[in-house]
Amino acid sequence: MLVSRSLISATVLCIALLLVPGTGSAACMNKFLSRPEGNKQVVTLLTGKLTFDEAKALAAAISAGQSSPVEWVNDSGRTVARQFGAMKVVRPMPVGCDGKASGAVVIVTFMMPSPPVRKLLLKLDNATTVPFEEQSE
Repeated sequence: MLVSRSLISATVLCIALLLVPGTGSAACMNKFLSRPEGNKQVVTLLTGKLTFDEAKALAAAISAGQSSPVEWVNDSGRTVARQFGAMKVVRPMPVGCDGKASGAVVIVTFMMPSPPVRKLLLKLDNATTVPFEEQSE
């Protein structure tokens, strides 16, 4: 079974975050890893903007058609690509943002042949656009 390099990196990052002692609140983290799958980009998100439960609720709302899909937007807010397929909520992450105690590891696929470079803006809902930085490997 082949395991992608980005998935290994995400797993190593999550394990490292679990091993870091809790010395107060950690800085907000929004990182991404991307890998191509044909003409699609599979993006692994490490985000403190959504708790694990919030991410599961968002994924369920998108699947049920109650919420719009995640959008990859440019700096001016124009849509670059929309979520393709199901949003997969993988696991909780111990770093949260905006007073949240934890975050989530999420996988989203976009119909886009070229990968995001260094930064990625994702519109999670009408009121929330989150900037992500590429995770260095």
